[in-house]
Amino acid sequence: MLATVIATASVLSACSSDDTMTSFPPYQYSYLSKLQLNVASVQVLDHAIPGSVPGDESGQAPIPPDQALVQMAQDRLVAAGQSGAAIFTIDRASILHQPGGTLSGQMDAHLDINSPTGQQLGVAEAHVTREFKPDVSKGDADSRANLYAMTSQMMQDMNVELEFQIRHNLKDWLVDAGGMPAVGAIQTQSLDGSGSSGVQGVAGDTAHGVTAAGTGGETAATTTPASAPASVSAQAVNPAEPDAVFPDGGPSAASDDTSSSGTGTTQKRSPTAGYLKLPSGQTKTTATPSTGSNSSGY
Repeated sequence: MLATVIATASVLSACSSDDTMTSFPPYQYSYLSKLQLNVASVQVLDHAIPGSVPGDESGQAPIPPDQALVQMAQDRLVAAGQSGAAIFTIDRASILHQPGGTLSGQMDAHLDINSPTGQQLGVAEAHVTREFKPDVSKGDADSRANLYAMTSQMMQDMNVELEFQIRHNLKDWLVDAGGMPAVGAIQTQSLDGSGSSGVQGVAGDTAHGVTAAGTGGETAATTTPASAPASVSAQAVNPAEPDAVFPDGGPSAASDDTSSSGTGTTQKRSPTAGYLKLPSGQTKTTATPSTGSNSSGY
């Protein structure tokens, strides 16, 4: 009887230290930098419900890892554009009990950038795996405290990995708080002479279109100018190549004896068009036509 009481007390004590006295605060990621995307909406899809992988014990954790990933996406991914959508999909979030008492965790997720018509314009994938040696002071390997610690470590890894993959593969869709392109993003320059610049949305503007595809960060940019830039027109009027006949600008520039730099250096110029004239001070001779007779009178 005494042994039964002691055993019961030990079990209750273990449960108390594991479940009742241990605090499991929710994971929060709002203090981290926001990943602002040039899309109109952000959606989160959870395809990693606990138990979807054989032997998965993530459902026993105080906060299952798939729920932690949902919270991370809601805290860090922000829609800051006018069109298109970003879809964050959780593909796997499992914790397995391996031989020897260790825990093996795996998280897989990807972020798609889609046009308003559903066309995939870009994607970033993040994969995290971790082996965890449970703390025996927190109970057995499958205790809530150990599962919570395991999830916490995986989430730290996923936060770093996901941000790296987004900045590497989806940098063209990152904008700052004011909606301007982030560092490394593709910028479009207006061709109407206004000099304004901005980032192209995923909707596909007919004047300045930018698209990207692939997981390796490959981008393809196409631009259809609405009008020729002013610099091109100016180059057509004042070509960079010197004129073969008037290398210094022609007759209109003949009166300019100094360079624009103000150094006073005289430039050689071609003569202006006109008639050749004899130098002043010389007498002009005129030939007298022959009359058919000579001085001898013959």
